[in-house]
Amino acid sequence: MTEMRDWLTREVLKAAEDIPEDLEGYVLGRGLPESLMLEMKVGLTRRSETPAPDPVFRERNGNYGQHRAGWLSIPFWSPKGRIVGIEYRRWDGEKEMRDYRLPETHWIPVFIGLTPSVLQKIWDGGDVWLVEGVFDLTLAHVVPETDAVLACSTARLTRSQTDFLARFLSSSAMAHVAFDEDETGRKMALGYTEEKTGKRVVGALERLERVQINNRHVRYRGGKDPGEIWEAGGKPALIKAFNL
Repeated sequence: MTEMRDWLTREVLKAAEDIPEDLEGYVLGRGLPESLMLEMKVGLTRRSETPAPDPVFRERNGNYGQHRAGWLSIPFWSPKGRIVGIEYRRWDGEKEMRDYRLPETHWIPVFIGLTPSVLQKIWDGGDVWLVEGVFDLTLAHVVPETDAVLACSTARLTRSQTDFLARFLSSSAMAHVAFDEDETGRKMALGYTEEKTGKRVVGALERLERVQINNRHVRYRGGKDPGEIWEAGGKPALIKAFNL
């Protein structure tokens, strides 16, 4: 998939080259810190000049990615700093999202917002705050500057994500699980038993506990998720909601 990675990398960098003011205003207004937006290479998807090498991508997004032209482009970066996928989001008032991931994402950790500066904070012994979506990274505005904020994409902590945290998080650091304040977010943080099957679904806190990572479940008020709280009242609302 080297050829597809090279193609995807070119398109991601092209999308981030010249961000329109209205798109920049939208992204910053949703709470993504500007420094993180720039480092992540968030941008505006454009129709490619060359067809994508991967037939799966072409089927879902068009031969030249034209089905996602004009959408928000949010790259997924590996811990080694390589492009491993992309999330496309509409930003015209319609709620629609698609993503594409290279095969290696089945065995390597994928977090939204895992950039070199964020990785450095982890190496330096900072805590990690785990949230769900890209605009929940707004939490970075109010947590200590030494701490990292990572989005898991969904209300779920995968085994590869857990293994990454176990490997790189300092033994004295804390993993703060701040999933959405709704039923799904709470259940996936704490774990639950399915009523019909009796099957136990392991939650994020249990996964962290198993690999001996200090952890806590973060409860907050004022909105369903950090992004919603930011939109309602900005930084002061987040500070109040998370008691920071």
